Amino acid sequence: MAKISKALDFDEVANLIVSVGASITPSEVHGLLAGQLAAGKRMEKDAWMNEASALLHTESSFNAEQQEQLQFIYRATLSQLSDDQLSFYPLIPDEDLEMEQRLQCLGLWCSGFMAGFALVEKQNPVLPELINDALNDLAAISQVGENEEEELNETAEEDLFQIVEYVRLAAMNIFIEYALTADAKQKADKGSSAVAQAKEGEYLTTNQLFKGRNVH
Repeated sequence: MAKISKALDFDEVANLIVSVGASITPSEVHGLLAGQLAAGKRMEKDAWMNEASALLHTESSFNAEQQEQLQFIYRATLSQLSDDQLSFYPLIPDEDLEMEQRLQCLGLWCSGFMAGFALVEKQNPVLPELINDALNDLAAISQVGENEEEELNETAEEDLFQIVEYVRLAAMNIFIEYALTADAKQKADKGSSAVAQAKEGEYLTTNQLFKGRNVH
């Protein structure tokens, strides 16, 4: 199974969400998934479909096209988080939307990431300093754009770029901290190290995607 190189498209994910009758934003969905993956959670196809239903707050069954789109979202997010070319980006709108909306979506992404992380990481009473600091920063960034009276200056575009750069590197750093442990557990659960021969419907482990790069 090859890496997924195509980037996720905000509008395509938004259309998928509308098609299943959900009201959550693409940024929140992507943040929730990325947070769970960063904390070490890995899901096979059926488990991801169940999780996606919970994330989207829908009890309706997904049709074949929706399942294919959801599988792509999962694979693309995991692949990009583990990409040695540092291709991961939080899913927010592009420059076509107003700055205020993009800031709000970035804040929602950070909130989603923290919620997804917390759903998985429940064992360690004290987190490593790097992760704790990153989560505190994401918590602060999640408040960005909430003040509707906040004035944006002429450097807002550059400021947003710098914030997004920090957010994506923070997410990848957290992912790295949990990646190898997550893969070891997945192999143990499967009772086999031959995941490279995964049958259709199974997902690559991070160990197959991850090349040990360090983005600290």
